[in-house]
Amino acid sequence: MSVSKLSWGSESMDDSVKREAWRTLAVLISALRVTLYAVLAVLRPFIVVALSATTLVGLALCLFFAALVHGSHFPTGLVLIMSVVSAVLVVVFYAVMELLLPQ
Repeated sequence: MSVSKLSWGSESMDDSVKREAWRTLAVLISALRVTLYAVLAVLRPFIVVALSATTLVGLALCLFFAALVHGSHFPTGLVLIMSVVSAVLVVVFYAVMELLLPQ
C-alpha cells in the first residue's frame, strides 16, 4: 500500500511541475502580449498616419503623372504597388493589434 502511494505521489509531483511550467509559460506569453500591445497602442497614431499618407501621396502622384505628364519616366507601377502595400499594412497592423488584445 505504501509503495503505490509513493509511486502515485511521484507522478503527482511530475504532473504538478508540468502544470506549473505550463502556467508560468502562459503568464510569460500573456505578459509579452500585453507589452507588445502597449507599444503598438502608443505607436498606432504615427504608424497609421505614415502608412495612410504613403498610400494617398502615392495614389496622387500616380494620378498626376498619368493624367498630366505624358511620356515621363515616372515609375507608376512601382508607386501603385507601394500604395497598395501600405494600405494593406494598415489592415495588417489593426489585425495584429486585435490578435494581441489582452483578454
